[in-house]
Amino acid sequence: MRGRLIGVLTVLLVGCGLALLWGLRSRGPEAAGERATVATQGPARAASTPGRSDRTDAGDTPPLAQAPSEAEGALDVEVLVGEQPIAGAHARLYWQGAREASSGTTAWRRVGEGVTDARGHVRIASGPGRYLVAVRAPAQAPLLREVVRPQGERLTSLRVSLLPGQSLTGHTVVKRTQEPLPLVELILTAHTKTLEPWQRAEAPDEERVYVTSDARGAFRVDGLAPGTWRLEARAPGHARVVMERLLIPSEGPLTVALRVAGVIEGFVVDAEGLPAADAEVRVDGSSDPGVTTGAQGGFSLEVEPGSHTLSAWRGEESGALDAPVVSIAGGVVRDARIRLGPGAWLEGRVVERSSGTPVEGASVDLRRSGGDEDVGRALSDAEGHFRLRGLAPGSYDASVSAPGFSSIVRYGLTVGAGEHFPVELMLPRTGAVEGQVRDTRGSPVAQARVSRLAPGSDADRVMGEARTDATGHYRLEGLPPGWMSLSARREGATVGVVRSVEVGEDGAARADFTLEGTGTVEGVVRATRGALPQGTLSVTSLGQDSGSPGAVSAEATFRMVLPPGLHMLLLTERGRFDMSAQKSVHVEEGRTVQVEFTWEVSREASEYRGVVLEPDGTPSPGASITLAAAEGRGTPLMMDSADEEGRFSISLAPDASTRRVVLNARNGGRSSEAVPVSAGQDVVVRLRPAASLRGRVVREDGPVRGFSLTLQLQKGFLAQGQGPREFSGERFEWKGVPAEPLQLVAQAADGASGEARVSPGVGGTLEVEISLKALATVSGRVVDAATKAPVTDAFVSIEGEAHGEGNGPDEQGRFTFSDVRAGERVLLITAPAHGHVRRPLKLQAGEVIHVGQIELEARPPTSGPPSP
Repeated sequence: MRGRLIGVLTVLLVGCGLALLWGLRSRGPEAAGERATVATQGPARAASTPGRSDRTDAGDTPPLAQAPSEAEGALDVEVLVGEQPIAGAHARLYWQGAREASSGTTAWRRVGEGVTDARGHVRIASGPGRYLVAVRAPAQAPLLREVVRPQGERLTSLRVSLLPGQSLTGHTVVKRTQEPLPLVELILTAHTKTLEPWQRAEAPDEERVYVTSDARGAFRVDGLAPGTWRLEARAPGHARVVMERLLIPSEGPLTVALRVAGVIEGFVVDAEGLPAADAEVRVDGSSDPGVTTGAQGGFSLEVEPGSHTLSAWRGEESGALDAPVVSIAGGVVRDARIRLGPGAWLEGRVVERSSGTPVEGASVDLRRSGGDEDVGRALSDAEGHFRLRGLAPGSYDASVSAPGFSSIVRYGLTVGAGEHFPVELMLPRTGAVEGQVRDTRGSPVAQARVSRLAPGSDADRVMGEARTDATGHYRLEGLPPGWMSLSARREGATVGVVRSVEVGEDGAARADFTLEGTGTVEGVVRATRGALPQGTLSVTSLGQDSGSPGAVSAEATFRMVLPPGLHMLLLTERGRFDMSAQKSVHVEEGRTVQVEFTWEVSREASEYRGVVLEPDGTPSPGASITLAAAEGRGTPLMMDSADEEGRFSISLAPDASTRRVVLNARNGGRSSEAVPVSAGQDVVVRLRPAASLRGRVVREDGPVRGFSLTLQLQKGFLAQGQGPREFSGERFEWKGVPAEPLQLVAQAADGASGEARVSPGVGGTLEVEISLKALATVSGRVVDAATKAPVTDAFVSIEGEAHGEGNGPDEQGRFTFSDVRAGERVLLITAPAHGHVRRPLKLQAGEVIHVGQIELEARPPTSGPPSP
């Protein structure tokens, strides 16, 4: 995520990317990647705790298929209590695997366990990889800590300190009436580090804490580690409640309020219109099990407030609702009808990418696009063939994996009723990278960390790590081929150096790093009034160097170890920031620079509030709200979501009240008109019905045999539902799109691309034709305006284009984009310690254009002088 976060925050600094910032703060519980701090042998227990659940099915994580040997290396865990080693503490190690298609959760496996000796140490055999270690000792709170065993390091050391347990008490109630709600199951999972707003805490089931409220709704849990926890509450007949960040110890008894669930009732009929008994009905995008229809084809589903699409299966028959069903808390939607017909099917071959030979035993896991539930799994045969039948109309993501190969995902495979989608899935072999890490004098840097940074929504997550040996050499294996970002940093450094490298399937790619010495930034955060928010503030150094934020301590201080040079520091609260809370600092090797931030704790923000209604006048739970300046290109000022009753309240900085602001609301393809709004005034926003698109994609040199399609608003930002969707022939149909001016982009497998600008009518269907053309190439060089030195940490992009890794700039400041659509485009360039440039371009199909040398003006530093 690091690559995307850097790009997003850099663009934010020039006012071009607030929309993505909302994406960072609004994904909430639908993403993964957290760790937990809980007990190792089942739920943490306390003697005679009222309302305590004694679940015996809390989970039993299976062991690794083959236990590691000490020849592969080991993890040495040192356990302290009050700075003193403790003997007899129990430690268990879990391997963290890929996400399972069937549940959408991480696949955990037990690796080994042991008890600390008199020195407080325990050693557990383990190979390189990502793990969780669970530690417990008498009279102390259990602890779970994430740890990476790097490649090239035989023994990895980890020191943990245990603390006395804390208690959590509270009540479970019904949201509207505040009446006690008995027998609510509460599941607690602890955080182990500062998490991004979209991330969710995860742990093996037996490492979570389970409790059930008593007959009066009271509950008590003892033995919890101090820190931040995720709490999930479930009860029959009520919508699930999730608190992603619950601080322990809490300030007092906790009230957990659950809304009454919504209900969707309806019928499933066969192709002749007769009742379809024993059909399975599911809510798309949900990992919850569905229901089975009765003898008359009837079903009743409890759902959370929101917009839901239903699908049904029976054998190889399938069907789906044409439009989403909106459910509100306590409401009942009746007469939802699903007609079954011949199911669609996905069929093809899994082959090795380099040779085209079939891959036997590859697993093809299919899930609804954007959802967690597994809708089908197939294994390829000796010829690489596989087949998945009985699919309901819609879009699917296919995850493909096989031993010895890199896993791939094909997104948005879209089928209509009864359609056949032929597909060839090409699996690449894994690759490797090796190289040297040296300092500026050419001397080797031992014990440096070299990591692969994950792309996309898992950014900031290290996917693999190696350590350099005494000669500064490292080797990182098991990598997917293609362009990727590698980070090298000294042990203890906050920020490292990032390089892009292209990994092949044969041999090892080469990537050498030169690490400068480091300096230190020490700082304090002062509140203008009141107290600082605890555990949520951090300081990030922007740029293409990789690193983790410096957490602001309870004493309001922070410390960062950075390479020499100019750094733009940004003070954030859970990914949200104030543009005034940034500092440019100059770091010198071996010296410490002092920085002071001021946090506006209680600024008088402009509040925009109201309610979003569906076209029929009912509340629209979960609708997305966008506030944008009335002038300009519709760049969002802030984005948020409505609650379960369709209500929203969004705050902007005080200076925003002087702007003319418009509001847009969307829920799926249903959208509102742009509504002028004023701070402090309630507004009622009604959504309009969605539109549909259908059409075909053509090219001059022959028929189109498959393409991908994305859509975006011509003005503004579409947070979700933009695709890509992949179609097997030349035609497409896309239901549920906003009835607004849209831009469609189609791309064939050979890179040919085309676009169309359309304006579908409310509730209507628009026919579209898109013509494919060859892509253009844009290259250039970024330098400092004064020194003419290359600016290697610049962020370069083409506005409105999505690009992969490897575009640059490289060590000489050169960049190249070989996948740019023809037409009028804008080249965007910015850097943390520099200004920004916007360069209009007009590109012809297949054109190769060099924009020359682009100069960036440096920003002056704002910090005080460094201290020795």
